[in-house]
Amino acid sequence: MPGLRLAVSAGKPHENNTQPAPFFTPWRLGLLLVFAVSVAIYLPCMMGAATWDDDMLISGVGLGPNRLVTSFTRPFLGIYYRPLTSFSFAVESLYAKDTPFFFHQTSILLHAFTAVAASCLVLLVSKKRLAGVFAGLFFGLQPMQVGATAWIGGRTDVLSTFFLALFLLALVQFHLQAKPAWLNASVAAYLLAALAKEQAAFVLPAVPLSVFVFGTGRWKDVRKVCVPFAFAVIVYAALWLHGGPPLISARQGISETIVLALRTLSFYGLSIISPNRASLLTFTLERFTAAGWTVLGAVFSVGIVWFVWAMWRSHRPIAWLTICGLLVYLPVSNFPPVPTYVVGPYRIAEPGLIAACLFGIGFGYLAKPETSVVAGLLIVPLNAAAWTTWWGVHQWNSNENLFAQAVQFDPHFIIGVTKHAQIIDNVGRTDEAILLRGRTLRWIFGTDHWMEDLEAGRTGPHDPGVLERLRTNEGNPYLGELSWLMCNQASSLMKKHQEAKAIKLDRLAIGIEPKDHRVLFAYAQMLLPHDRSEAIRYMERANMLAPKSPVYAMALAHERVHDGRYSEAIALLTPIIRIVGWNAGPWLDLADAKIGLSDAEGAASALAGAQSAMMRPQPIEVKSRRAKIDAIRHRSERSIPTL
Repeated sequence: MPGLRLAVSAGKPHENNTQPAPFFTPWRLGLLLVFAVSVAIYLPCMMGAATWDDDMLISGVGLGPNRLVTSFTRPFLGIYYRPLTSFSFAVESLYAKDTPFFFHQTSILLHAFTAVAASCLVLLVSKKRLAGVFAGLFFGLQPMQVGATAWIGGRTDVLSTFFLALFLLALVQFHLQAKPAWLNASVAAYLLAALAKEQAAFVLPAVPLSVFVFGTGRWKDVRKVCVPFAFAVIVYAALWLHGGPPLISARQGISETIVLALRTLSFYGLSIISPNRASLLTFTLERFTAAGWTVLGAVFSVGIVWFVWAMWRSHRPIAWLTICGLLVYLPVSNFPPVPTYVVGPYRIAEPGLIAACLFGIGFGYLAKPETSVVAGLLIVPLNAAAWTTWWGVHQWNSNENLFAQAVQFDPHFIIGVTKHAQIIDNVGRTDEAILLRGRTLRWIFGTDHWMEDLEAGRTGPHDPGVLERLRTNEGNPYLGELSWLMCNQASSLMKKHQEAKAIKLDRLAIGIEPKDHRVLFAYAQMLLPHDRSEAIRYMERANMLAPKSPVYAMALAHERVHDGRYSEAIALLTPIIRIVGWNAGPWLDLADAKIGLSDAEGAASALAGAQSAMMRPQPIEVKSRRAKIDAIRHRSERSIPTL
């Protein structure tokens, strides 16, 4: 490719000049600028805390045992089969030692290298260095990349986008240089992008299409290009069939699906064309239900089709890039061609890459003396995007900022409401938390008397309206999150000394989702002072549903010790004692169980563990147990016969 070869050879000596060309050519300086800006905009999140479910990924709890192997054999967090992403977390957890800094660092570097790859891709497509530099800047500063880059859990998007950019870059280079190494690199990058996030797998039709854009345009060459990719598809399909979760079917009719897809396109289209703060922290389409959003989505659809058609006639590389963007957008468009789940607006990092490339190419073609004013106007949205991104980075730095803003922009986002209410409840703003949850519950059930109607069976999960409102957050009704929201409301009511109402609400929550172990355990804790035997039964159910939860095992073991079932207590504590060993409580329970079985040495060892724990026991707790251990030893000595 003349563009890339020119960039690479810029540092070579000229034939008629004995002085070597400077290493830092304008192009290389442009790439350094792209890299530096892409890193600098995200520096505030380097010291940011773990947010949302980051803790489960950083600690490895969400990855399962033997993480390096199970990354390829099971979904992480029990839902997502993205083995390369899971593997990256597993490797990083070996040296990061639960420190978010290292995870943020990796995501930022991946984002910056992707911006550089975008610059190189646009140089190949447009032959314009200025277009390439601005494409990289548009990508590095693009607000739609904030959720992927500033959030540790967004690694799945930032990693997939990185390899997607390499796939496109290598594929174009193969057609322009006809070197098999570039084709092999493109195949490898495609497979890695798909293994990072399944969304990238949908870009595959771009491979045969590229022959008619950058290649010979002959059908016989399509087969030569596609055969190596068939190998990647077979590997990916085999891995998915072995370790992937079952696909979930969306339960909408065709008309509802089309309307939902058009509303989704309205949201994403405006988010890219006119980025704003709300677009960064909106997770449902509840504010896009008016008919006008459907019309706008239809306008966007027609406009995109016309643009692809016009570009195919006049500039096929631009049309090809646009088609690539549409292909990776399809899985999150809410108009899926395969069974999947309906998704609320989230992150579109992969299509955002293509959008940045198109913006860069547009700037490159407008950057002429006669159109300098138009080109200069593009600097305005670039600056606006930078400020929006800078703001978004700071929101993802903490759970407090993240969910406070999410609730403001998206008050019907159940997860956001639940987490924000928990945060403000924990700092003493219980009344405010109750009002916040109550507002959301009234919206879900469609009545101010939802609790009475739910108890009487007049509303509930069987109500189509309730199911539809829950489905705006996920494809299938979000019954688990609804149940957990009600459970948290019950906990706040207990703080306000409304025990009877709280217990009733928890029972209703269990009726909504009887297999949610979080609700079962919370109800058991609430019921413990009033009906201990019933509370223990719910503890047992929670522990059975989540046998690897150290919290449930620890609480149940404590009750087993109280009931004199020492062997069962030891069986519960032994697998998890190292996980919760920072707390003296489980060590003391283990010591009590050993004392109950007259195992003085085992009890002494457990007591020593309690004394070395981060949260150490009170001296009186240690003293009382040591006295019991000494008594056991004394009895043992007296029982030894004298010779």
